[in-house]
Amino acid sequence: MSGTIEQHHEQHRGTGHRPEILIVEDNFLTASELSDIVRDCGYGVAGTVARVNRGLELLDQKPVDGAIIDINLDGTYSFPLCAELERRHVPYCFLTGYPTSIIPPDFSRTRLLTKPADRDQIRLALTSLLKERAERPELRPQPMVERGFDRGNAMLQGLDAASWTAIQPHLEHVRLGIGDVLEEAGHRPAWFHFPITAAVSLEAGVAKQRMQVALVGREGMVGACLLLGGVAANRAVVQFEGASWRVPADALADCLEQHRDLHRALLRGVNAFIARVSLTALANGQGTIEQRLARWLLTAADRLDTDALAITHDTLSQVLGVRRAGVTVALHMLEGKHAVRSARRRVRILDRDRLTLAAGPYRPQKI
Repeated sequence: MSGTIEQHHEQHRGTGHRPEILIVEDNFLTASELSDIVRDCGYGVAGTVARVNRGLELLDQKPVDGAIIDINLDGTYSFPLCAELERRHVPYCFLTGYPTSIIPPDFSRTRLLTKPADRDQIRLALTSLLKERAERPELRPQPMVERGFDRGNAMLQGLDAASWTAIQPHLEHVRLGIGDVLEEAGHRPAWFHFPITAAVSLEAGVAKQRMQVALVGREGMVGACLLLGGVAANRAVVQFEGASWRVPADALADCLEQHRDLHRALLRGVNAFIARVSLTALANGQGTIEQRLARWLLTAADRLDTDALAITHDTLSQVLGVRRAGVTVALHMLEGKHAVRSARRRVRILDRDRLTLAAGPYRPQKI
């Protein structure tokens, strides 16, 4: 087996290219072990991701020659990412503890390795994968807007084929920075946004007193007033930078006029948004600071698809509308439950189940 690996390395030395392997695994220790094995084989680690969307983004950012994929990522199957790898002719294998019965027919021929990771089996699988890669033609990556199975935003993902076809030509992929103002109360916004990896704070306020009423990310949209023919009720400002789709307000109006199903689908999104805001209002009125903080951290983590949040105590006090001292005490209580770890300008979720218990009846619905 080692001779085969050495021959494979020689083949790539001749091309001046070191194979890059993508690792898709939601367990940190397993991902670290796999990274070590990949490097021991003489290959590079293109990246380690724990979510499907992160994997799709990485494929657009750098070349990948092969992948090792866990099937179940914190309750979400990785098959959309597998489909994109196949479209790009990138070979991959499964590394899982689940039975083959959960694998759809389209992926039934994929090599399957059983957890816990066996170093020799993984070495052999990588050699086989990269041999496949050498024999397959390369495809030019397509932008995310052309993917039919993952559009980066749950609202867009839920559109039927006709509605998607109607709005797709008007979508523009943009990068949003912290502090960018997308809406001002009392004004008609110029753009309608579908956040992908960014998260936007909707703020209500009187004079200089402001409070966050909602955090909108990949589950929703910003600019609902454009669906209702009015002006913005709140200020919308980017709290966490990232990517977003946007549509010009006038182009959206034309689409809504011509495609009633699209309009109805987006209005259902408004209804879902109202339901989320209603639960937030209930938590703000009846929940403890600890419960509200736990709810907000879970919400932000789901919107951003990460357990590490770049946030300060001051910002948390502003979004929750409480004193900074109250946030500090609540964080200490959550740390005592081993749910989070707080550091300077950062809060890391250690255990989502414990944090969910801390949120009590005000826990958010997972997207």
